[in-house]
Amino acid sequence: MNGFLRRLRGVICTGLTWAVGWAGVYAGLLALAGLDPLNPTFILRAALNNGIAGFVAGGSFAVILSVAERRHQLEDLSLKRVGVWGALGGLVVVGLLGVLSGAFFWEEALFGAFFGAASASGSVALAKRAGGAKQLEGSDEDPGLLEGD
Repeated sequence: MNGFLRRLRGVICTGLTWAVGWAGVYAGLLALAGLDPLNPTFILRAALNNGIAGFVAGGSFAVILSVAERRHQLEDLSLKRVGVWGALGGLVVVGLLGVLSGAFFWEEALFGAFFGAASASGSVALAKRAGGAKQLEGSDEDPGLLEGD
């Protein structure tokens, strides 16, 4: 598979992983809060919306990480620095929603940044723990880098 398709697959897979995580956590929080327990479609609809936001945030994070950390190996990434990139990915979603809706809310921005940082740190920690794959993205010529030129 050529480099572009591998990177695109990585962006899509990261987005899907974050979508599932964000939708699940959000649905769980709503269920625990007891919001409208007689109307489960409300929880499902809210989880779907948050899943879409998670997909966009995860994809944004994957693109930001592959550009900003293209010369680093997976073992070299600090979870704090990855968390910053994840927070930025989460803020991208809030910014897009703010532009589309015409309203920007700081509470949502903080939620997006926190959830993005937690998702990014968790994703990279799991990738490091898996240990089998030494790269997130890269070219066939230089398998140890996040993204090759």
